[in-house]
Amino acid sequence: MDMLRYYCQGPGDKEILNLLQQIKDKWQILYEIMDLSTNGQYDQQKEKTAYEQDFKPRAKVLKKATGKSITELRSHSGNYFVSTPETIGLLKDGQLLWWTHTETDIKQFLRNILLSGRLPV
Repeated sequence: MDMLRYYCQGPGDKEILNLLQQIKDKWQILYEIMDLSTNGQYDQQKEKTAYEQDFKPRAKVLKKATGKSITELRSHSGNYFVSTPETIGLLKDGQLLWWTHTETDIKQFLRNILLSGRLPV
């Protein structure tokens, strides 16, 4: 089963949440929200866990599907940290097949699905 997963910090972007609900209503494409914060604050362990469980094992598949390396979600300046909020992924049978990040890219991606009902993979 296909599902969209929105990785966010806190409640997430209202427009993105609205687009996800419209897609569900119109096309019956399910979604889930993964809040990677604790009490609305950055939680390094939650972000690292999401990265290592969802993204890292699928790095080659994701690079082939999107042309983007998952290293865009990591920072090595100073201390190593992972930044996955404002990322959306497409899961099939629980495995991440496609992703994009930044609010602008996510909103455009969701608008395209809302219009066409088509997922990228």
